[in-house]
Amino acid sequence: MPLRKLDEEEMKKVIALAEAMREKGRDKYKLGYALLYLQERNKMLEDVRKKAEYYVRFGMGEKELSNLRLALEKIHELDVAGTEDSSFFASE
Repeated sequence: MPLRKLDEEEMKKVIALAEAMREKGRDKYKLGYALLYLQERNKMLEDVRKKAEYYVRFGMGEKELSNLRLALEKIHELDVAGTEDSSFFASE
């Protein structure tokens, strides 16, 4: 069964609770951390989706491709933080 998207007010409350859990050291199972991480990642993915849609819809220009690559790099950096090789695109 698909989950219903929370409205803006519900999401603000949930995020505030997650932040409070982290600040007070009451995040034993890292639920607050996971929620905050996934929220940040979701914002980045939404940015990629918008840039990819714009790129495909409006002519696939070089500037749009560059914007899409930068958005993908941000997500990749989040995933590889602390690893040796953080390069996403091959060096040209």
